[in-house]
Amino acid sequence: MDAIELLAPAGSFSTALAAFEAGADAVYLGLDSFSARAQAVNFSVDELAEILAVAHAKGRKVYVTFNTLLSDVELSEAVERLAQLEELAPDALIVQDLGVARLVRMKFPSLALHASTQLVAHNLEGVLALKELGFSRVVLARELPAADIRSIVQRCGCEIEVFVHGALCYSLSGLCLFSAMERARSGNRGRCAYCCRMAYIDAEGNRGLPFSMKDLRLDDRLDLLREAGVHSLKIEGRMKSELYVASVVKRYRDLLDGGRSDTSRADLETVFSRATTHLYIDGWRQARADLIDPVNLGHQGTPIGTVKHITKDRGGRAWLRLHTRRALERHDGLQFVVSGAAANTETGRPLGMGIGEMRLAISRKPMFEVPAGSDVEIEISDQKLLDALTTALGTPHAILTVHCSLSNAVKRRFPIPPFRASDYPGANRMDAVVRLRPGVVEAVCRDETVSLSVPVMQKAQHPERTEAAVRKCFGKLGGSGWSLASLTVEDPEGLFVPTSVLNDLRRELVARLDAARLKRRQEKIASVREALSSDPVLTGTARTCDASPEGSVPQRVVKVRLGQSVPDGAWDEVVVAIGHSGEVPEFGDEVRLALPVFTKEMDYGRLRGRVKSLLRAGYVKWETADLAGLRMLRALGVEDITADWSLYAFNALAAAALAELGIRRCVLSPESGREAESLPFPIPVERLVQQSTPLFISVTEPATDAPSRLVSANGDTFTSFALDGLWVTTRTAPRRFSPPADVPTRLDLSWDPLL
Repeated sequence: MDAIELLAPAGSFSTALAAFEAGADAVYLGLDSFSARAQAVNFSVDELAEILAVAHAKGRKVYVTFNTLLSDVELSEAVERLAQLEELAPDALIVQDLGVARLVRMKFPSLALHASTQLVAHNLEGVLALKELGFSRVVLARELPAADIRSIVQRCGCEIEVFVHGALCYSLSGLCLFSAMERARSGNRGRCAYCCRMAYIDAEGNRGLPFSMKDLRLDDRLDLLREAGVHSLKIEGRMKSELYVASVVKRYRDLLDGGRSDTSRADLETVFSRATTHLYIDGWRQARADLIDPVNLGHQGTPIGTVKHITKDRGGRAWLRLHTRRALERHDGLQFVVSGAAANTETGRPLGMGIGEMRLAISRKPMFEVPAGSDVEIEISDQKLLDALTTALGTPHAILTVHCSLSNAVKRRFPIPPFRASDYPGANRMDAVVRLRPGVVEAVCRDETVSLSVPVMQKAQHPERTEAAVRKCFGKLGGSGWSLASLTVEDPEGLFVPTSVLNDLRRELVARLDAARLKRRQEKIASVREALSSDPVLTGTARTCDASPEGSVPQRVVKVRLGQSVPDGAWDEVVVAIGHSGEVPEFGDEVRLALPVFTKEMDYGRLRGRVKSLLRAGYVKWETADLAGLRMLRALGVEDITADWSLYAFNALAAAALAELGIRRCVLSPESGREAESLPFPIPVERLVQQSTPLFISVTEPATDAPSRLVSANGDTFTSFALDGLWVTTRTAPRRFSPPADVPTRLDLSWDPLL
């Protein structure tokens, strides 16, 4: 089996350098647009060219995240960016939007496609669907157990990538609408407000962090992933520092290569540390206490001891005394946690300080550093912190734990490597010919010719050295984006040319080549934009599936789940979400059955059998919530298929991709604003009029004993409830929308809370 890839995040250029230095086989990074981490520093196009040069010189890879949902008005800019990427040739694009994937396949086929975890691939059927759409690699949903991963890898026939370390979303990736709907910051468009990290008050008046997931850490489960045949192990963290990325990469690199690492978990915890979890890697049955930390928020550090007492010396200086299990030095960071709870319960973040003055407790001699196992006294100069710690120590049975939250010793082990663009060859290869003639010197490459006149050209005293001089000048391409593939020097008369002339010749040739490349790119952009305007699927001139009869598009649709009553009304169509269990009662001819949004790998066979049974019973109209369901329905011969909002027909190109897969009609996402349509939709679109929008859809139970009513800091009320094997969080009251007049609409009751 090929060596497993270690894939690191790079939120900045220096972080990418640090990742490679620490042993990453590849990095993934975003540009300054269309990235799901828009708040990261991200890369300019020029920086991407430079990091590609670094990576490829080292035999490493670079994957570019193009993993947000696009509106129609952004498609023109996307074409321009894709044309630039085509030139730069990264090793792959990580994509969520089906319209972008379609655009790449049709117009930029040299760019390899990786399916983002935002596409919610969580079973074999979903992975196979993505493979058929041209994705060479699929990033699985984070929640999958090792057994499911193994089953998928063995049968999918494409590369599989899994997350092994870093922050976790509470909601299934790609199915979180909380930030978009409640904060007007779409996580699907790179602007997540991290609502799952916010505090809420439950029905019993308890304040906590019911959705705040522990961080994933699978450094002791790597053998499971090796055995599963996973191609790539992914570290989360494009918002994290160079030190975080380098230290985590080093630990996993060491463990993958030799089975042990000099970078300990405690070292990592000094850099950044929430409580950690294996999530569901060992199986679906996990206690929520192993998954969520409802008390502490953010970086805590690694525990090094407990406070023995706080005293004051004759000068009135306060000193904290502890026995440290870890070596310390001045300017290291400390944080304090009381009896397992956050010292500051209002923010969930521990109180902390940097070490200023420090001394051994016995000699009281000032020290710059102390070894592990020392009794040490550390000055507390901040009065507010002193008061808080004194109060905590005065609480009966309280234990005040000290954590090292910044270690300068660890920091020194991971310096940011230097970078000079001239040290790395450019990605554009140059085959050049240089001709020396009396009075003129000429360079030719790729149909571009540069001629410089040299009025006085003498015979060279050492003509055998001329070619070496030309090669030296034309070898100075560092930082230009070009590298010399071959050079032919034609000098039949043995002439001498000044170095300054040769340098001018090289610079002018590069400028001409860049101008020609820009012209070709602009022509490509114009042709792609023109092709979009005449795309037969978008314009409706191509037959993608059997269209509904003229005028038969339902104008008023209602969706319910099993057990719900259909409200009175003149409904053109009723959609019933069948879930994974329960008898489906007989309905009229206009009923459409809807598949679940999430089906575990081990449950998919039963779902398929259920669908077959219902097909035999005469149900021929179906709605799918994901690509897995769509693939299954098509394989079973279903022709009348519609798509719910979770397939994200966010733009006309995405709708065209669905149309080509046989979708006849789709529902717009509740976060999709259609105020500025620039392209016609190739299939009919339903718009919501009312929905208890699922803000979180999770396989994890929230960490509260009273989830039926949760109140946020600004007074908004929400509820979490179990539904068909998932935990759904919505507003307590349904959300109403205002679609344009005279368009197909949907009343969606299928997510209404179970109260």
